[in-house]
Amino acid sequence: MKAIRIYKFGPTEEVLQYEDIPTPKPGPEEMLVKVEAASLNRADLGLRSGSYRIAPADLPIIPGREFAGTIVSVGSAVQEYRVNQRVVAQPGLGGYAEFALAKADKTRPVPDGVESVVAAAMPTIFLTAWFALVQDAGMKASDLVLIQAGGSGVGIAAIQIAKHLGTRVITTAGTDDKCRRLHDLGADETINYTVKDFKKEVLQLTGGRGTDVVLEMVGGDVYTKSLEVLAPNGRLVSIGGAAGAGPTPDSLPTLTEGRKVSRFSITSLLSSHPEAFTQLDTFLGLVQQKKFQVVIGRTFPLAEARAAQRHLEGREHFGKVVLTI
Repeated sequence: MKAIRIYKFGPTEEVLQYEDIPTPKPGPEEMLVKVEAASLNRADLGLRSGSYRIAPADLPIIPGREFAGTIVSVGSAVQEYRVNQRVVAQPGLGGYAEFALAKADKTRPVPDGVESVVAAAMPTIFLTAWFALVQDAGMKASDLVLIQAGGSGVGIAAIQIAKHLGTRVITTAGTDDKCRRLHDLGADETINYTVKDFKKEVLQLTGGRGTDVVLEMVGGDVYTKSLEVLAPNGRLVSIGGAAGAGPTPDSLPTLTEGRKVSRFSITSLLSSHPEAFTQLDTFLGLVQQKKFQVVIGRTFPLAEARAAQRHLEGREHFGKVVLTI
């Protein structure tokens, strides 16, 4: 089969090697899936550089934390799934390939009417947005929510989840076109951060009070200013650091007037609570019913994985970047 492998870590997409390798065989608790689409995530860039959960001794590896396709064989202990069933899986590795292995606890059925390219894009963004907002931030319908980087996959998912639960949403993006599209997705207020200071704008929009919840995924100066727009009893959840360092668990600041900050990782949550992956069924159903949208910014064939990662890293995209196989 064709696959992308990493033999050594490096700062650019040049470490991705497109090659022929043997098709894997499923163990007793595994399924072999014919991959039809594999989603790219910013964690893939950290994996490529060697900063994300993989040691040099574990190389070579096939990147790709989530994918969708059709089951072609199942292990002897697998009872929940069958050959020819369409599924979406999030094993953490292996998706950049024509075939990949998945286990039942990180796999869900794909309902009729949901395309594989859409399903593959969903697990990380929707589960991250849901658990960060609802579990960590305790978001309520009465809250005013600021979602940074609204045009990202997580941002788009978070806007829809927050509006679905009845909140008012402010979001940020880097162009007027992105702001317009985010308004169409449900955002009540949009701020082009390349033109306006989002801190000043948020405080003006809220009469100086600030927001009840902030979902922050940029880091650096954006993280610092996000803290400064928290209302009393406000909650900020940090989920990334695309433009600079975010907080570590040991460096979360002490805040006044009941404000709270937390750091969220969907990978850590699913490691300790694998049953949480079934929450994906809710979002697959909402997409099937056309109540939620999954925005695919661009697709690339597997052979062009380098170009796909370069496009993701450039941060000009809106929505998800997906490999099609």
